[in-house]
Amino acid sequence: MSSMTFDGEAPETDDELENEADEEEQPRKTAEEMKNEEKKDVSIDKNLKKRWSKAAADTINTCQKRISTQEKTMQKVTESAADCFTSMQNVAAKLNNVHSNVARLEDSVADLIDASRLIPSRISEFKLNIFEFL
Repeated sequence: MSSMTFDGEAPETDDELENEADEEEQPRKTAEEMKNEEKKDVSIDKNLKKRWSKAAADTINTCQKRISTQEKTMQKVTESAADCFTSMQNVAAKLNNVHSNVARLEDSVADLIDASRLIPSRISEFKLNIFEFL
């Protein structure tokens, strides 16, 4: 149980004497000293803020320099991929054209084979009268 002493009243316990002694031992700061400390704190805070801001700006600049080369590389890769895709489309169109031509050739060969079956195996010269055809 703690009790408090008021001005003009004697303390009831030794604890109160110790508390009073502790309070008296702490030096009281003047208003000017407090202002000076605040100014020091503010100037330290400003310097610290400047340092951190500069460090952040340097970090950002370094990252941007590193990224710029990577961005250029990515742009080249993207362009190469687009060119490759265009080339693949061209090849596909050419293959489609070749396929159409081969299909027509197969049809032509099949027609020639069918037509060759209609040609007699032996033609006699004497039976063929060319003047009749003219």
